Amino acid sequence: MAEHGQLATRRQLLGHVPALVLDGHIGRRNLVRVFPHVYRLRDAAVDEHMVLRAALVHAGPVSALSHTTALAVWGVRTLERPLHLTVDHGLQRVGAPDLVVHRRLSFDPTSAQCVERRGLRVTQLARALVDSWPLLPTEERRPLLLDVARRRLVTADQVRDALAERPNVAGRRALAQTVDLIADGVQSELEAHGVLRVFRHRSLPRSVGQFRVTLPTGDVFLDRCWPEVKLVVELDGAAHHTSPEDRRRDLARDRALAALGWVVLRFSYADVVRDPEGVRVAVLAAYRERAQQLRTR
Repeated sequence: MAEHGQLATRRQLLGHVPALVLDGHIGRRNLVRVFPHVYRLRDAAVDEHMVLRAALVHAGPVSALSHTTALAVWGVRTLERPLHLTVDHGLQRVGAPDLVVHRRLSFDPTSAQCVERRGLRVTQLARALVDSWPLLPTEERRPLLLDVARRRLVTADQVRDALAERPNVAGRRALAQTVDLIADGVQSELEAHGVLRVFRHRSLPRSVGQFRVTLPTGDVFLDRCWPEVKLVVELDGAAHHTSPEDRRRDLARDRALAALGWVVLRFSYADVVRDPEGVRVAVLAAYRERAQQLRTR
């Protein structure tokens, strides 16, 4: 057991002790089954990492942690039961009450589809996000993917490539739309609401997301803007821009942008969600006024 990190399969154990002796230790619970045919010592310290290793030992060297389990290993979501593994479609691996085994065509855990993370074989993050999409609560799907992209753990192209490998995944349309939002510079659920309900409306000229502007204090990225008229919209989420320090920072940034000729409009989450038409009207009026000002200069 020590040679194998406090875990061993029945076959490995039978290489050292007769079946009768082994079954006696199992019966007396000196050995405790973690997953079918995978055992630990009764007094071994059991933690999350050991259970994940045991799942991989159960499925064999041709497996990788995947789906929501992979998301937990990547550190973007809390570990939940059941655990999920993926193997090649041609292999027969039996799951367990706490373990779901997925079979995929041409799955190769030694390829670029998987990586080693925390000593565990796990699917690439973009692939895990696509695989997990149907398993996640609907209200969690888009915010999670946007947050992971905002943290630069994945790119829109990586998720798009992973989606191309699973064209029949449930919820594909919403997933593809989220990838498109990421490619458009969207980094939060508030921005997603703004883009879908306000800034892509046919009444408004096309906007740009996460546009880089160099200020004396360094580069900043604008939520949505129209560079041709130097108009920017900043979206203030419920979890940010609320403290006095946040407000001072926002005002200082707005003054620096104004010094460079930008006009800044700010809208809250409530504005975008409850009154998208009102936001569109305000933005369009500001756009037309800026266009007129620039023409008369």
